[in-house]
Amino acid sequence: MFVLRRITSENLTRNVMLGESYLLIDAERNPQDFKAMLGICDPADVYGFISYNSGSKEIPLYKKSTYFIMVGNGQTFENVTWNGN
Repeated sequence: MFVLRRITSENLTRNVMLGESYLLIDAERNPQDFKAMLGICDPADVYGFISYNSGSKEIPLYKKSTYFIMVGNGQTFENVTWNGN
């Protein structure tokens, strides 16, 4: 079970249950898929998306927030925070 933890620039924390799998769509590694999803937000603020629930839901990843993919026991699986490049 995967959870996306977002910590905003205002230090608010939000956890979203992603389920058993997720897809990370990154502007640098997946430019065509990234451009296809940009209709839902401002491209200047976003560096990627998390797609989950068999692709039926997407979450934009904002440059000013910190993101971690967590596993069911609370350990960090992956840090997906924007690196500034």
